[in-house]
Amino acid sequence: MANEQNKRKSELNSFRLCFSLSSYLYFLVTKKSLRLQISDVPPDYNAAVRLQHPTLSLLGSFLTSVTTALERATEEKSLLLNKIRDINEVSRQEVDEIINMFARQVCMSSSDNIQKRRYIAMVEMCQVVGIRDQLVTLLLPLVEHVLNVFLIHFQDRSLVSDANGSLKAITYGAKSDPGQDISSLCGNLIPTLERLELLSEDKVGHNLKVFRRLVTSLKEMTIQRIDCH
Repeated sequence: MANEQNKRKSELNSFRLCFSLSSYLYFLVTKKSLRLQISDVPPDYNAAVRLQHPTLSLLGSFLTSVTTALERATEEKSLLLNKIRDINEVSRQEVDEIINMFARQVCMSSSDNIQKRRYIAMVEMCQVVGIRDQLVTLLLPLVEHVLNVFLIHFQDRSLVSDANGSLKAITYGAKSDPGQDISSLCGNLIPTLERLELLSEDKVGHNLKVFRRLVTSLKEMTIQRIDCH
């Protein structure tokens, strides 16, 4: 349906913006020594509304959302590629269901034979696969940016030091227990990292060697952080 196509394109455009923002954050962290606070404990509601700054906890939630989008796009892309490959084995009823699901507009008549219907179904699925592949191609480096931001923070011994230390930091609100904050952050991060480890290279359609090494390194460091607290 055209509406579904528009949703997919809108999602792609939204994550393009997210990629740009993540690239800027990555630049600030790597080149400007910016360090994010672990979590926010605003003293009052007005302060929370007035100063909505990024934190590692918010970044962790964002990583989970991106991971979900990556899994969904990867799975849909793989499913459609399998259907395209087996298009000549698909029944007329299934072909019509595919066309009704993915066609941007009605482009066939009841007199069209099965060969034409299969061709139309294949073209429409290829259109969707192209959009999903663009999204996957965009989300992989986006995830890498976020993972690297976490990795840099976890390698930084001052992660749980006072916000007024020598490193630049985005801070606001009352200070909470840093040890408790880092344990909570790591506990929430590990399930997402485990999901990223399970991404199939065949389904994703990209070489994941470097990506997996980054995920594994961060997971190991995250577990170490939990053990230390």
